[in-house]
Amino acid sequence: MERLQASVVANRLQDWTGQRVYVHLEVNPGAYWRNGSAVLSRGHVKGDGSYRVYLELDDGSGMIHVDDLTHMEVTDDMLIVIGFDDIERLARTLEVSLRPFPMRGEEES
Repeated sequence: MERLQASVVANRLQDWTGQRVYVHLEVNPGAYWRNGSAVLSRGHVKGDGSYRVYLELDDGSGMIHVDDLTHMEVTDDMLIVIGFDDIERLARTLEVSLRPFPMRGEEES
């Protein structure tokens, strides 16, 4: 993972505007949502050093907002942004992909 670069994340989200995306959202401890799917209407990245990422979905009918993101990994079909808590434990993850994520057990197939 490398430090989050707002322009890289914003450009990737812009590239995917109007396309169906799949979302994995995880907040530690204790919650995650995997393979939510919607059309990405707009993506926003705000902040300086610690960022907020907003995904506007299906022409404004839904929104995902994640704070305190610091690191990223970007591939051709997936964007991963993560943030750590005050003692450097993984605290939040937002993954956006053009393909569904494998569900438990599917990785072994």
